[in-house]
Amino acid sequence: MVIAETPRLLLREFSSDDVGALAEILRDPKVMEFSTNGPCTEDDTRQFIDWCLDSYQDHGFGQWAVVDRLSGSIIGFCGLSHVELDGGQEIEIGYRLAPSLWGQGLASEAAEAAVEYGFSHCHIDSIVAIIATRHVVSAGVAEKVGFRIDTRTKYRGWDVLIYRKRPTASA
Repeated sequence: MVIAETPRLLLREFSSDDVGALAEILRDPKVMEFSTNGPCTEDDTRQFIDWCLDSYQDHGFGQWAVVDRLSGSIIGFCGLSHVELDGGQEIEIGYRLAPSLWGQGLASEAAEAAVEYGFSHCHIDSIVAIIATRHVVSAGVAEKVGFRIDTRTKYRGWDVLIYRKRPTASA
């Protein structure tokens, strides 16, 4: 199911057929440098996609495949997840893209579409981005999409900044 379309991208639900293409991206240490889980094996990726499928059923959202509209290829993932943060429940935006596509504004394009979907279709009242303090590129993506620093904390042993965004009156 297609979740959102942008000028260059489609965000759609994952299927079990996507394991190989996504595993190619998530096994790259550069892509996963700021993931608390580290690089993924194909089995890890299969479990991740199964978790996404469960999230669609349970919550109406999850991490979605990011697909290049021209080629039809999966180039990463972006979406919304439930996360426990400082003893409370939050909805988090997450994104990962193939390194060959970094620096083209695609992460911001995907994140903006995912956040808009969360506010308008899922009626979420607040979304956070959990970003390692030294991950300036990801912080730039969050800020470009309208997230602002809310607090600093520890998450899974990492020093992180918590960025937050709430819907505007028009969302």
